[in-house]
Amino acid sequence: MDELLLDTTYILPIFGLNIELRDFEKTFLRLLKSYSVMYNPISLVEAKWVILKLIRNNQSSTAPLLRAYRLGLNALQEEHRLRSTTITNDGIEVIADELLMKTEIRDYFDRLIFATATHYNYPLLTEDEQLHKIARSGSIPKPKKIIAWEDLTEQGN
Repeated sequence: MDELLLDTTYILPIFGLNIELRDFEKTFLRLLKSYSVMYNPISLVEAKWVILKLIRNNQSSTAPLLRAYRLGLNALQEEHRLRSTTITNDGIEVIADELLMKTEIRDYFDRLIFATATHYNYPLLTEDEQLHKIARSGSIPKPKKIIAWEDLTEQGN
């Protein structure tokens, strides 16, 4: 079974955060059947960062959002169809550093996820237009393939 690395966007619903992607549940279940689905643990940190940002904007949601995050962590640990990669290693950091020096990607989370997919030669599922653009350029290492959600929903119809 082919591996597929998810960008953080696709694990946010596990933490109770809604995302606006067509046929998310149906397509995500199909992904879990079709691929060995991976995520970089940095996505857990990024998801928590998103939650903390939401809390800053709405203090009354603090307890429910923090609880949803913890429940999501438990669900991820118990879900055998989603596996984590290593957070980083020397090879991943070399690629992430090259992205920092040669591209416009300043976000370390994005660089690390892109570099992880590249290092392990995984396809990367992401909505990040900047990452799609970088992957189309010829001058840097890139993942096996870069996919957008819309590509998957079109395949399933």
